[in-house]
Amino acid sequence: MKWLTFKISRKPGFRFNVIDLTLIAVLVLLSLWIKPFFSENYYYLLPLYVGLSFFMFCNVFRIGNKLEAFWYIPFIIIVVSLFHKPEVFWWAVLLILEPLKVALVFYAKKKGSYEGI
Repeated sequence: MKWLTFKISRKPGFRFNVIDLTLIAVLVLLSLWIKPFFSENYYYLLPLYVGLSFFMFCNVFRIGNKLEAFWYIPFIIIVVSLFHKPEVFWWAVLLILEPLKVALVFYAKKKGSYEGI
């Protein structure tokens, strides 16, 4: 684990530091804290889902900020339009956002400037 968290690493591969670990721990605690309010529709998993998605984009696959927008804009649209329909919401996440993540990773890899694992 890298302790110098504010030094940008240009080396290809997986990155993980103390700030990442802290953020993941905070997201787990946040999800557990809101679970009593959203346990029926599993929305308590949203902070963890978003945080881990960005962790994968930034630290594992390292696709870059410009490509992340192609994921988070549809995510916001899905949340805003389907939040009141949990039975449809999670299917949209699974069938739209997850394949989009895979496509973005493949695109970044094919583009040539790929630094991820």
